[in-house]
Amino acid sequence: MANTAHAANHSSAIDPTIWRVVGTPLVAAARPGPLSGMGVAVKDLYAVAGQRVGAGNPAYLADASVQEHSAPAVQRLLDAGADIIGIARTDEFAYSLAGVNAHYGTPPNPRAPGRVPGGSSSGPASAVAAGQAAIGLGTDTAGSIRIPSAYQGLWGLRTTHGRISREGIHPLSGSFDTVGWMTRDAQIMDAVAQAMLPDRDSAALSGEVAVCVLPRQMVDADVAEAFARSCERMRSTAADAHHRTKAAANITDDEAVSKAADAATSAGTDSAGMDAVTTDTAVTAAIKAAARNGTWDELSLDVDMFDGFLDIFSVVRGYEAWQANGDWVSGHMDAIAPDIAGRFRNDALINEAAYRRGLERLEQSRAMVRSLVGNKVLLMPTAATVAPTLAQQDDTETAARTRQQTMRLTSLAGIGGLPALNMPIATAQGLPCGVCLIGPAGSDKALVAFGKELRRRLSA
Repeated sequence: MANTAHAANHSSAIDPTIWRVVGTPLVAAARPGPLSGMGVAVKDLYAVAGQRVGAGNPAYLADASVQEHSAPAVQRLLDAGADIIGIARTDEFAYSLAGVNAHYGTPPNPRAPGRVPGGSSSGPASAVAAGQAAIGLGTDTAGSIRIPSAYQGLWGLRTTHGRISREGIHPLSGSFDTVGWMTRDAQIMDAVAQAMLPDRDSAALSGEVAVCVLPRQMVDADVAEAFARSCERMRSTAADAHHRTKAAANITDDEAVSKAADAATSAGTDSAGMDAVTTDTAVTAAIKAAARNGTWDELSLDVDMFDGFLDIFSVVRGYEAWQANGDWVSGHMDAIAPDIAGRFRNDALINEAAYRRGLERLEQSRAMVRSLVGNKVLLMPTAATVAPTLAQQDDTETAARTRQQTMRLTSLAGIGGLPALNMPIATAQGLPCGVCLIGPAGSDKALVAFGKELRRRLSA
């Protein structure tokens, strides 16, 4: 049951599959700021002062101590004027992408009723999609921000690995765990990005866009069609806008791109990155450069590359998951859902030598992915499918196949340690899915602004 002691006036509105504890607010903003008036649903992995971390498991919650201080990521939101509404559910130990929790139930998917919400940041995503919070603070290891965002029609940002402190967050895998958040629209996503990332971006966007071309078996047909349709719309509107601007100014393509580059330079783009106050100017320049014919290209990727990423991921994440959780898990296997317990049992078999080899492969693959991305923005489907129905999720074979398909796609940003933004779109049948924008490490704020502009052009 959700703890309603702090929210007696709203007990009838509390869905215990979404919330563990709520307040009015649970923690008030530290001071007025740019996020004043916005409420936050915090994933039950973060330290919140005066509360315990439950990690999606009631036995673990019972053993947990009350936290004296909030995690730095939580505090940053409070310092920016946001209120913490409550602590929202997570898949058990953040070890799932479906959004199902055997102990507390499955949070609803307001945008696709009867379908899973996506995880592991399931509670925060459902709270935002239901209008119960403006911001959902979560984590992303293998897609736990991006997948619920795609399944529920939200904007969701996985930040560059290591850019925001993970202090005060219950770990799954230090090599991949990242801070992230979800919102209903691009404007709030941008406002949160500015508040959570006060430092300068360390990388600029070149304006080049690469649309990833994937083998048919990697993405379901309805999602692939929605992705292709959206990309073509963005490409054509960007080109049309550029040609109109060029004609009005009576300049050539090369002159237009030169002016865009000059604008990016004057906006503060250098080896140190872009200052927050000039990001929009620099991104506008990048968008103008991307509008030139030829800067929207295609990039063909094969299944073998993604399967290699998954192999690295399973070893490194598995070993680190056991190191982080094995002491408690080994004594409480009967208190853990069978599928989660099975993953931990497999993790316990990974030895240190295999882990060291996995780290070497990760380092090599991370360098390769970062070289592949360069300063471009890669576009690819966020998830391989729309949100499975609850009945499909109950079928073990179907659930395992969907998980494998989805993790192939999410692995590229994870292996690269790169920022990845879900921009919500929909299939022809009206079901939520997403376009994932992947940018260079340290380009988080520019990536959000780029996505915001692409959405404007998609809606034009």
